[in-house]
Amino acid sequence: MSHDCQATKERLIDLLFGEMEAVRDSSLLEEVGRCDECLGRYRSMAETLQLFDAAAQATLPAEEFWPGYEERLRRRMAQEIQPNFWQQSAFPFARGEYRLTFVEDEGLTRRLLRELRGVTRAAGLTWPEFKRDPFGFAARSATAYTRAAWGFFSQRNVALATLSSFVLISLLLGSVFALEQFRRRQLAGVNPNENLTLIGYVDENGIPREQDKVDKGAAGTNEGKGGGSKVKQDAAHGGGGGGRQEQLQASVGKLPTAQLAPPILTANPNPSAVTNPHLPTLPTMQVDPALVKVDPRDIPYGLPNSNSTTPSSGQGTGGGMGTGNGGGMGQGEGTGMGPGRGYNVGGGDPHLGGGGAGGGGGGGDVDYTRPFRQNEVTRKAIITFKPEPGFTEDARKNNVTGLVRIRAVLSASGEVTSISVVKGLPDGLTEKAIEAARQIKFRPAQKDGHTVSQYVVLEYNFNIY
Repeated sequence: MSHDCQATKERLIDLLFGEMEAVRDSSLLEEVGRCDECLGRYRSMAETLQLFDAAAQATLPAEEFWPGYEERLRRRMAQEIQPNFWQQSAFPFARGEYRLTFVEDEGLTRRLLRELRGVTRAAGLTWPEFKRDPFGFAARSATAYTRAAWGFFSQRNVALATLSSFVLISLLLGSVFALEQFRRRQLAGVNPNENLTLIGYVDENGIPREQDKVDKGAAGTNEGKGGGSKVKQDAAHGGGGGGRQEQLQASVGKLPTAQLAPPILTANPNPSAVTNPHLPTLPTMQVDPALVKVDPRDIPYGLPNSNSTTPSSGQGTGGGMGTGNGGGMGQGEGTGMGPGRGYNVGGGDPHLGGGGAGGGGGGGDVDYTRPFRQNEVTRKAIITFKPEPGFTEDARKNNVTGLVRIRAVLSASGEVTSISVVKGLPDGLTEKAIEAARQIKFRPAQKDGHTVSQYVVLEYNFNIY
């Protein structure tokens, strides 16, 4: 019969502690006796166990120790455990009460829901009750939850914690408010200018004054609705002014020649003292020539809108004429004309416009020469005649049908311009639609009393019946 030492060693513990049946116990002893290694291990384990038993017996108290032990333990714990803030024992041992304490790891939300369910069950708040008596259900709910809340906050610890929190928050808010009031009083008592040093006074003539509002319409004095010499339509901006610090206002007269180069000689209503100059130079102003109509009259220079006939350059400075400064014409600042700065005309900072000759206004915030969308005009353009395009033979043979969409401008002059195709069709139908669009008759749109151009989208349906 073969012997397995490993299996026998694993069963020795059960043999030592008497956890095996009698038959199996005797057979295992016989098997241990046949193997010297297993027998030596068994004897070693038995001796160790006897030593542990002897040590345990030595540590046990004597029999006379146990009578009165419970009372002695209670008195000792009462001495060791100090009373709390309310002069109560922190644990119930002094009163002879013993309770097991379980540390719950249940979350706050679950505990709250469990408490609410308990209140609901105790008050009989069920769905059938709600359907039977909704108002009574609401009243019982309010009563039950109010009683539960009162029971919770009436507990000594909860009431103390709640009161402490309220007092702490009140003190914190009061402290913040008091500190803010103190800071405001400190700032109010400080002179913000005490560290400033007076260097000097600024001449009021050196402070740029607010420019007058320009008139609406295309800037300049020429005829047209363009904005200047550039090709693309664009509004002109800029201005200028001048004078020679004379008491009288600038006199009426014609404008000097417009050019984009800075002037060498500025306008003056008084004739030159030099009768025969070797290099005659005409007075100029720095304005886009496309925006100023040439005045061939042999009259003194001046401001066309002035009502004074006594020759005067005006109260401005820097040469030129007007109430501004810089050598230009008018009330602006610069070598241009009218309200604005730098040069050119149209108000604001200098900028060269485009789209051709223009005039009739000051170049105000509304450029009436540009096309407007339908929601920007005062009165939309009204189409009085819209001819239908015809079919081409190729389109009819190929059975081409569909929609042609065109974007165009119904201009203030009464013409259809700037036609562009948004959606086309083959076999000449797009060209037919464009040809028909050019023949449209309409009344132009109006904006602020001005006749203006308006964008429009035209659609032509091509169907074969």
